[in-house]
Amino acid sequence: MRIMFAVPCYWPSQDGVTIITSYLAEGLVAKGHEVFVLTSAGDGGRQILPEEDNHAGVKIRRMRVHTRWPLFIRGRDQKSTKGVYRKAVKDFAPDVLVVVCAQTWTLDWIMPCLKKLDCVKVFYSHGYSAWKPEISCGCFLKKRDIVGAWAAYRAKRYYKRLYRYIRLFDRAIYLSEDSNAAVYAEQFGLTNGRVLKNAIDDRFFGEEMRHGYEEKACVSYLFVANYNQNKNQEMLIRAFAAAEIGKSRLILVGFEENTYYEHLREVIGETLHGQPDKEVRFCIRYDREKVIDLYRTSDVFTCSSLSENYPIVAHEAAAVGMPVISTNVGIYDRIDGAYIVEDAAQMTRAMEELYYDAGERARRGQAAYEWVCGQGCRIRDKVDWMERDMRELSERKSN
Repeated sequence: MRIMFAVPCYWPSQDGVTIITSYLAEGLVAKGHEVFVLTSAGDGGRQILPEEDNHAGVKIRRMRVHTRWPLFIRGRDQKSTKGVYRKAVKDFAPDVLVVVCAQTWTLDWIMPCLKKLDCVKVFYSHGYSAWKPEISCGCFLKKRDIVGAWAAYRAKRYYKRLYRYIRLFDRAIYLSEDSNAAVYAEQFGLTNGRVLKNAIDDRFFGEEMRHGYEEKACVSYLFVANYNQNKNQEMLIRAFAAAEIGKSRLILVGFEENTYYEHLREVIGETLHGQPDKEVRFCIRYDREKVIDLYRTSDVFTCSSLSENYPIVAHEAAAVGMPVISTNVGIYDRIDGAYIVEDAAQMTRAMEELYYDAGERARRGQAAYEWVCGQGCRIRDKVDWMERDMRELSERKSN
């Protein structure tokens, strides 16, 4: 089959959307399918990457799209427009088109054309971060936040009609039964959805990756996430700075330098002055092998996000037996042994406890490992499911 993925970010990025799309795309190539990925360069299209590329047998083409959803989506050049996107679909003539993510150009630019596409159409949701029915425009107007009010209005209008477009897909895929995208589908009577949970690279389950929990002279805290306000690394830095601990390291893995990254550098200068035993390390554009090694060598996984859906990094941390500290987002509260915090002060206390108590790190890390072993997270099973579902949909469409 000729399979096309339209995804907002892809290799060499290391965020969750990229990791999941990559193992599916590469797995389908290994099964003999022709796979083409249309994506955007990072940092709102400013990242310097080749326009055309090939990685692990996957053909890649990058546009340069700047998205500030729901306020605007626009290409930074004439090769990065909705017309170019639609032409790329037409020219490749896929047997299956997989559109990854809402609230971005991959879905929003193709919605008006869905009825005209004869191929099998798959929508792969990673959650709807802006679907917040409880938040009204008035909440922003009271604060005289006109831009916030306009964004809330645009988001509400978007979700009032999104279901009409999701219904046009042959399949909608959700990360879990209770993700907000699946909840939205149930609320609006959509029946084309199936759940395909995240998978983990088999290497994470290897014995060489398992943690030993020994006493260490320097304890490392790890967070793998792109630098942006939703991931809220500022809170993590402030909590780390406030912690009464000795030699320690906070490792923040992200794909690219951006304005939020620059802000984080300023926060470090403000909060960690005079604390020579503490280090904040930014790991930028690390390849996958280096990121995996950080899971092996770090001691505690942390997450400070304001919202998550079904984060792959949580499962990767659990698979190596890392104890987890997280805000109450996504599935983190389901991980056995996870230390759930509500604010920076609680994050600080959790960091202190796991710094001084190797036995507690061991207890929580082992509980997380046992939890993830029961989640059915092997990549090969997910690729097989995806291929089988695509074939069935294709046969049904041709009959």
